[in-house]
Amino acid sequence: MTSTVSTATAAETQFVDVDGTPFAYRTLGVEQAGEPPLVLLHRYRAEMDDWDPLFLDTLAAGRRVVIFNNRGVASSGGETPVTLEEAADDAAAFVRALDIEKADVLGWSMGGMTAPIVAQRHPELVRRLVLTGTCPPGNPEFVPCPDHWLEVASKPEFEDEDILHIFFTDSEASRRKGRESLARMDKPGRPGSSVKTSPETMQAQITAIGAFWGNEQGWFERLKDIQQPTLVANGDTDVAFPIIDSVILFREIPNSQFTVYRDANHGFLFQEPVVFANEVLAFLAE
Repeated sequence: MTSTVSTATAAETQFVDVDGTPFAYRTLGVEQAGEPPLVLLHRYRAEMDDWDPLFLDTLAAGRRVVIFNNRGVASSGGETPVTLEEAADDAAAFVRALDIEKADVLGWSMGGMTAPIVAQRHPELVRRLVLTGTCPPGNPEFVPCPDHWLEVASKPEFEDEDILHIFFTDSEASRRKGRESLARMDKPGRPGSSVKTSPETMQAQITAIGAFWGNEQGWFERLKDIQQPTLVANGDTDVAFPIIDSVILFREIPNSQFTVYRDANHGFLFQEPVVFANEVLAFLAE
């Protein structure tokens, strides 16, 4: 067993060459003998500093955790992919560039759309999947996201209130935990609510998500072919991807289990970072 950096705030940003493009990444936690690392795929408009440090640290107490910026995102080079298939192939190439033979993969939101594609295009790399606050491709039971949520999520700049609105519920308990999460992500001159990716990245990701929702590559029909054990999790009042989306993923993916967090919105994993991280660790250890 080899120790690496143990806290998210102390983890050094490193770079690895992925087919000629520098990808920024960080590793933290403890490498457990015989256990694959956990690789995290991020949401729309996010980069590495947009993970809640308490969530990362709790995960890292049980295994090696790897976070990274995909091609064209923040400190990584290249141009942001305009399809999730490209993003999935980039993620697989990144894993291989780190000499990781097999990994567990956790995807949140857009990352949760990408993760099953990684598992299907590169099955030899993925042992288990965790899909959080996300949706199936080409969902025939699609419930559209409210316009007001999309308007806030696409603002050029965020304030704390915007993050509280799109990721947490209106209850005082949820908002309090949201403020605590933002405070954990704050850095000097860089609030936890600040937008850290470019307008070009945002537009490319919108294009990629649109194609995914249109099921242009037939991924919905292939959900039944996913062989990896999968944990599907969501908040009971997720506005971006209503809970029916998670139910459908659970229904369509054969070897899956489903968990719901009460009084929780799209950011449930930051509202309950310790509880959910420990649930993830328990699932990965099964």
